[in-house]
Amino acid sequence: MVTYNSDNLARHGITISEVDQVLNDQRTIWLDLGVSRDGNDRLMFVGLTKAGRALEVGVELIGADELVFHAMDAGERYLKEFNDAH
Repeated sequence: MVTYNSDNLARHGITISEVDQVLNDQRTIWLDLGVSRDGNDRLMFVGLTKAGRALEVGVELIGADELVFHAMDAGERYLKEFNDAH
């Protein structure tokens, strides 16, 4: 099950639909962010929405569940990683 930090999404003007588009796009890349304070693996996904908006989406893996803890327009570092992969 995927859950979303709605406060973070609202703060950055990102919709759940946009997050899902990035997470489900074959062109999306991911980077290992290491382990959270709670001991869960964290990943940063970088990809494009159907409208071409580049997003960075942080996901924490909690057992079989996923928490989208962060989403915003992709910053320079992540855009570079994405562009270098393509």
